[in-house]
Amino acid sequence: MGEEGGFCKHAVATGLAWLSREEKGGDDLAGVRKHLEAEGKEALVELLLDQAANDPELRARLEAESMRRGPHAGAKALKETVRKAFAVRGFVDWQGMPTLVTRADGVADLLRGLLKGGRAPEAVDMAGYAMRRGIAAYERSDDSSGGFGQTLHQIAALHLQACRAAKPDPESLAKDLFGLHMLDQWDFFEFADYEPLLEAKGLARYRALAEAEWKKVPARAPGAEREFDTDRTLITSIMESLAEHDGNADALVAVKSRDLSHAHAFVEIAEILAREGRHAEALGWAERGRKAFPNELNVPLVDFLVAAYHRAGRHEDAVAAAWDDFAGHPGLGAYARLEASARRAKSWPARREKALAHVRAQLARRDRPRSEWHWTSGGRTLLVEIFLHEGDSDAALAEASAGGCRWDAWMKLAKAREKDHPSDAAAVYRERIEAATGTTAVMVARRRGRAGRLAGLEYRVLRVPHAY
Repeated sequence: MGEEGGFCKHAVATGLAWLSREEKGGDDLAGVRKHLEAEGKEALVELLLDQAANDPELRARLEAESMRRGPHAGAKALKETVRKAFAVRGFVDWQGMPTLVTRADGVADLLRGLLKGGRAPEAVDMAGYAMRRGIAAYERSDDSSGGFGQTLHQIAALHLQACRAAKPDPESLAKDLFGLHMLDQWDFFEFADYEPLLEAKGLARYRALAEAEWKKVPARAPGAEREFDTDRTLITSIMESLAEHDGNADALVAVKSRDLSHAHAFVEIAEILAREGRHAEALGWAERGRKAFPNELNVPLVDFLVAAYHRAGRHEDAVAAAWDDFAGHPGLGAYARLEASARRAKSWPARREKALAHVRAQLARRDRPRSEWHWTSGGRTLLVEIFLHEGDSDAALAEASAGGCRWDAWMKLAKAREKDHPSDAAAVYRERIEAATGTTAVMVARRRGRAGRLAGLEYRVLRVPHAY
């Protein structure tokens, strides 16, 4: 149980039993203790080494202790110690992680010892080397618990602390820092933290290295393939950091526009320009994005475009953009967006009728293939959601009763009917309970002439296997 991180009453009982034995003077290891106390130092050392050779965790503990107590070793010996600490073979699964984390913790303690001993320049070199080795090991390990990543963050913090204490040559630091940034996919290092240490010379050196790498990155036009490229992602982040450091919006736009293969790039560029008060340019980029990706669902782009049109007084254009989004991707969010825009343009009644007619027309096209995840699945779910959004639970219930809807919509509908029509809500909850307890309730409705049943309908429940 303990090895798997669990705990139970049996563990408590074991602990109580052990305490009871101690109170009675019982000690299963008393004889072993007496024997070891009589042995010489050399024999004990050999015994520990022999055990450590076959016990990875004991070995890691001893290596960590040796690193804690041995910061006075030379640079070569320290480097070898760090190398061994992060040495891995193949992939390290969760079972092997405690040993790796223990060794990594020893490296962090070693660096603390160097700093405490006034050896900050050596700590800078060792911390940088440790992070390069640590990141390589991190890429080949299962750090589900997060322990290894936490230790690497500590080592990165020690690197910054050492740099602040040692104040290395700015140009040399720039070179080392750029190399670390080009390995860092997990934000162990922040450019802004090192900026004061780089000074003008170091910053110029860092920028030159970044620009040389940036020249290797090809531009991506809309529609281009988007294979994940770690190096591209890292150098893009670096170039963005430099542009933000300079406060240069045009430089940041230039970086963003190197990759226009996705619609969100246009949103980001438009937002950058809007923050600068360059609204006409921002709107132009948003329009380019919508034109380049007319069929792609991108809510931030539509939101920006609609807001920008309204800001420019082009209210009908704003409504048209919201309508195109709703028509192409019908959903409650798109409906609400269309409503807000059309109300601002004082054209909502007509747009509402058009929107509802569009939904009904789409539902009527039963010959179209329907996947489980298509918006038309679940009967008239969208109409139910729209009427609930408008506060008309009667209309929502009529649609759900006539054409069905998803269970989440049924539950929202029941909630809306609870106060004024509790029997309607109870009928829905009853069916949900029966479905959850192992049967599926199939509701077959037929018109009745008297009230009192759910929406004037009688439901006959057929019990079928849950797998149905």
